[in-house]
Amino acid sequence: MNGKQLQETLAKIEAGKLYDIFNQLPTIAAGEVWLNEIKDCARSMSEWLDAEKEYDIDDLRDLGHQWADSECEDYYSNINKRVQDLSLWASPELDEEVDDLHAGTNVEPILTKIQSLYLFVAMRQLWDAVADQAFQNTEELANA
Repeated sequence: MNGKQLQETLAKIEAGKLYDIFNQLPTIAAGEVWLNEIKDCARSMSEWLDAEKEYDIDDLRDLGHQWADSECEDYYSNINKRVQDLSLWASPELDEEVDDLHAGTNVEPILTKIQSLYLFVAMRQLWDAVADQAFQNTEELANA
């Protein structure tokens, strides 16, 4: 898929056309805070893409790990606020992936580190949802 075409679809998502993104997110994803996160993710993804490059869905997902990691490079108070605002502590879908990530590391069970893991997992899942929708809807437009 052409980067320019993906960027055009991402611009629509950033403008508020959400397609089925909420259906691909954890059940706790709702409301204006999540809507703003979706729009921010679409904007960020568009900035991370090269308009001249071809991408497949795996390329987009690979970028998501880097982006999610960059979202956790913040002051702990900001991470805590986002975790609380997004209700990440209330999501069994996130709990499972955080547990898997935590099990294989030496991360001490300190609140700030655990919150960073929750934010990372939520942002990675958000990126995947936006990437899936951007890819799917760009492909549908190209085939129409």
